[in-house]
Amino acid sequence: MIVAIHQPNYIPWLGYFRKIVAADVFVIFDNVQMPMGKSYVTRNLIKLPTGGHWLTVPVQKLGHPGLISETRIVEGPWARKHLATLRSAYAGSAWLGEVTCLLEVSYQAGHRSIASLNVDIVKRLTRYLGTDRVEFVRASSMQHKSTGAQSIVSILQELGATTYLTGEGAGSMRYLDVPQLDRLGIETVFVGNTLPAYPQRYGEFLPGLSIVDALLNCGPQAVMQLLKG
Repeated sequence: MIVAIHQPNYIPWLGYFRKIVAADVFVIFDNVQMPMGKSYVTRNLIKLPTGGHWLTVPVQKLGHPGLISETRIVEGPWARKHLATLRSAYAGSAWLGEVTCLLEVSYQAGHRSIASLNVDIVKRLTRYLGTDRVEFVRASSMQHKSTGAQSIVSILQELGATTYLTGEGAGSMRYLDVPQLDRLGIETVFVGNTLPAYPQRYGEFLPGLSIVDALLNCGPQAVMQLLKG
């Protein structure tokens, strides 16, 4: 049982999906504190002729340390603007209609929280990549009573994990206790953050963009091969 855990990011980057396609269960870590200020929970990068461009979902300020699952989306024309920006930036892409339709369905589903919106988009993008083997679980719906980063071990134990798939970034390493997981019989496997470059419009390759950039430049089959490789 391979388990990966990550916060619900907005139209995440390729490394996020690399963990998804390698996992049996992907846990959406939505019962942790909403990051203060700018965060990948509410925004991600695409590429325009002028360079990187942020697509941001406006959310309400909680006024206190609150959870991602509690953070509400602010109503407004942001979804229409995101779609218009994608249609302009990636005009001529063979996959533009499919990807924007996928996002539009999610935007119109009436999600009130950023967590629900992001989970829906991630699931749709995963299916678009051609895989349905991974099970998605929201941490807020699990039985354990632990909260925050301290709940990682509880999540893994509740799911019966034999392998914990994790990144190598500072956020992942901050709360990782490999010896403790070893004692519990859970192997820790690190997923590298380096992915190969892919054909990309507008000049020099820009890494770390939302997966929609790769999808609109290369298509789902090529992106899936990139993730598996």
